Amino acid sequence: MIRQVKTKTTTIKGIMRSAPFVRGFNEARTGVALDYDAYADTNQQWAYERGRQFGFLFDGPLKIGQSINLGAALQFGMALSRKEIF
Repeated sequence: MIRQVKTKTTTIKGIMRSAPFVRGFNEARTGVALDYDAYADTNQQWAYERGRQFGFLFDGPLKIGQSINLGAALQFGMALSRKEIF
C-alpha cells in the first residue's frame, strides 16, 4: 500500500519563507549542487526543490529585509501557473 503525504492549505509566501525553500533558492543561485538527501520529510523536500527551481528562473532578491520580495512572490506564482515549477 502506497501512503500519500498529508497536504495542507498554504500561500505562495508561506512556501517561499520556509527554510528549505530559502536554502534551495540560495544554493541554486550560488551553484551548489543538489543535495538529494537534504530532507527526510516529503513536504520539506518539495519546498527545497521548488526553491532550487525558482533560483534558476528568478534573477532578483528573494527577500527585502525580513519580508518576501513582492516581485519574487508574483514571479513564483506565475511560474507555478505556467507549470515551470511543479
